[in-house]
Amino acid sequence: MKIGISGLLFHAGNKGCEALSYAFLNLIDEIAKKQKDKIEITIISTFPAKKFLKAKGNYRTCMREFLPKYTYKNLNIGFCFYKIVWGKYMISSEVKKCDVVFDFTAGDSFTDIYGRRRFFVRTALKQKIIDMGIPLVLGSQTIGPFQDKDVRDMAVKVINGCKEVYARDQISADYTLKISGRKPVLTTDVAFALPYTKSEHKNNIVSIGFNPSGLLWNGGYTGDNQFGLTVDYQKYCREVIRSLLKKYKVFLIPHVLSYQTRNVDNDLIAVNALKKEFPSLAVIDDFTTPMEVKSHIARMDGFIAARMHAAIGAFSANVACVPFSYSRKFEGLFDSLGYGRVIHGCSDTTESAIEKTLDWIEKHGELKKEVIACNRLASEKTNQLKDNLKTLLYGEE
Repeated sequence: MKIGISGLLFHAGNKGCEALSYAFLNLIDEIAKKQKDKIEITIISTFPAKKFLKAKGNYRTCMREFLPKYTYKNLNIGFCFYKIVWGKYMISSEVKKCDVVFDFTAGDSFTDIYGRRRFFVRTALKQKIIDMGIPLVLGSQTIGPFQDKDVRDMAVKVINGCKEVYARDQISADYTLKISGRKPVLTTDVAFALPYTKSEHKNNIVSIGFNPSGLLWNGGYTGDNQFGLTVDYQKYCREVIRSLLKKYKVFLIPHVLSYQTRNVDNDLIAVNALKKEFPSLAVIDDFTTPMEVKSHIARMDGFIAARMHAAIGAFSANVACVPFSYSRKFEGLFDSLGYGRVIHGCSDTTESAIEKTLDWIEKHGELKKEVIACNRLASEKTNQLKDNLKTLLYGEE
């Protein structure tokens, strides 16, 4: 069995993208173990010309930046590269050896809310794989929205050309059926399957984690409130933290890290600004993998997150969690689990968002019970996804 994967990253500043990648390999590794099989994994990625030159042509040094940092007993992992030449994809013939290709589009990028170019670049690769006659599966992800007609038309073509389509929430499933006539398999986010290490408090101090989004702090990629927030995000962060510090030990935990300060999609920009204003804040950024950051989050008594996979990390570790939504991917995912304690950044007022957040965190013990109850459904959906993947790969027993 040979599986190609695209739209997943194992070395990225965005730990949410990494969480999807490692969690998916974890699921496939468990399936391979149960089937007593050794599955070949081919990571499909753009050719790293700059990294190759930086490594002075040393292939092994360069490839270490693509390989997962963990090994899997039942998987053999290799690479297949592509280049975009004059707007066309040139892909290594190695991809033709794949029995199936799973594409995750980083979990949330099969849409044009992040811009048309990002959509077309990532979707053209999907269409190329379909045109090559290789079965393509859209891995569990948010689907849409597609605001422009030409974007929607291309998305529908790809959806209907796939071997299978997985939607990680009911909104995406309904939307897919509406625009394409195809009913996808409803699952949940694969990151619920991300492993972590649970450690208990060494004291009785209540610890609250706060994950600020550099992207929202900077007004989106365009800098002009790209996502149409009705909440003043910077004020929200400041006022929530100001109040929390009066009662709790508060930890800032970034989930997208870049040491290039001009990169607007960088949580460290918000972290540094908040730390300067509130010196008593603690900062946790000494991690390299999504499993490590999830393990830090799992130690919290409560967690507030504007990065969805940071919220999933808390939720799946049974931590009282308050997600801050800037797109329907949040409501879609958490509504599908019966969890309503979400701040609606595109419809709530700043004052109501602050008030709800502080009220829910104040009742973090009750909130944790809600999370545990809803997390049982997430676990069921994850197990159903694993069973469905096994059937897709090996057929019915």
